[in-house]
Amino acid sequence: MSDEIGGLGESSCARIFRRRISLEELREYTSSTARVADDVLTERGTILLPRGAELASLISSVDNLEKTLQRWGIFSIPIVIENTLDINELENILHKSEVQSAIIDPELAHETVEQIGNVYGHISEGACTPEDVSNLAEQGKKLAKEVVDAPQVMLCLGKVKSWDEYTYKHSLNVTLLGGYLAGKMFPNNIEIAEQLSIGGILHDLGKALVPQNVLNKPGKLTDEEFEIMKQHPGFGEQIAVQNGVTDPAILAVIRGHHERFGGGGYPDGLVGNDIPQAGRIAAVADVFDALTARRVYKEPMASRAAVNIMVGNMGAHFDTDVVRTLLLSIGLYPPGTVVELSDGSMGIVVGARDKDLMRPSVSLQIDKMGYKVNKMQIIDLSLSEELFVQRALSDVGKIAS
Repeated sequence: MSDEIGGLGESSCARIFRRRISLEELREYTSSTARVADDVLTERGTILLPRGAELASLISSVDNLEKTLQRWGIFSIPIVIENTLDINELENILHKSEVQSAIIDPELAHETVEQIGNVYGHISEGACTPEDVSNLAEQGKKLAKEVVDAPQVMLCLGKVKSWDEYTYKHSLNVTLLGGYLAGKMFPNNIEIAEQLSIGGILHDLGKALVPQNVLNKPGKLTDEEFEIMKQHPGFGEQIAVQNGVTDPAILAVIRGHHERFGGGGYPDGLVGNDIPQAGRIAAVADVFDALTARRVYKEPMASRAAVNIMVGNMGAHFDTDVVRTLLLSIGLYPPGTVVELSDGSMGIVVGARDKDLMRPSVSLQIDKMGYKVNKMQIIDLSLSEELFVQRALSDVGKIAS
């Protein structure tokens, strides 16, 4: 069993695996990047193998080394193996996987984010037109068609360098996740998915009227600042209505995505089923993406940790039915999660078949010996009686838009 150490970097996920190997396995590791983890000492404290020694450098003396260690009653040694997962390769892994089909064309994602940014600019300049909002609504319909038939949702948020980037990409993700959840909850009604997708793409329009020093404040908002922030759902609804949006469900997404199922939300403080269903779905999509997003002032939360928070707040903050749909949709190990398997190998979750939350399909990246896997190898854990996820390590990232 391995002990993973390490962190998530800007463009790669470095993992250092610590494990103890028998002397019989020693030769197998002399062609790897393995190093001795700790000084290997005799009972008298004499160093037989110094910490940090590369096993590759011992290849010519393995036989003598084994005999020496055995003579001192040492039959295993601790080693560390470092491997790096390139985040930039994640999109290729997911696109090539037969399990996880890409649910959005990157060009469509770029086009959407750019269009959202243009509309925000027009709003802040007082120059927003009904055509602006209508074009965004049409984009929402396109996105709804992309997600309703997808086997499993994969969001599109990459690294975010500024408030603008976060706001626009967040709107895209809420569009995708809201439309996807609606499609799963109402599989025979594309209209509801379209309403959630259109509402999602418009849901934060009101933020264009909130001062950026409030929106992008790295610390906790003051009471006064929070009161300003709480105005954005109402601002957004006004902008939408003024520019020709009349659908009650779309307006409910815009106005109601910060309402809490147990009360205490804003702007209206509605409770339970008094919150329109579209608003309850949007609230789950909005918070889940906010938790897992990279911001200029915070690292993203792992998807699995975000799911745990959502589940822990069912009934209090979120509609239980919507959270259950989220859980079934993304699984306990969402696509992009780095997992260690029971044999010590490591891979990236690429999806799940037949809603098996515990046994996803994994693109193997590092084999049980600690070697990097060069060719794509998908392991469907639902078809394996021996392998299972031992633990989730982190998110590598999400498909960059």
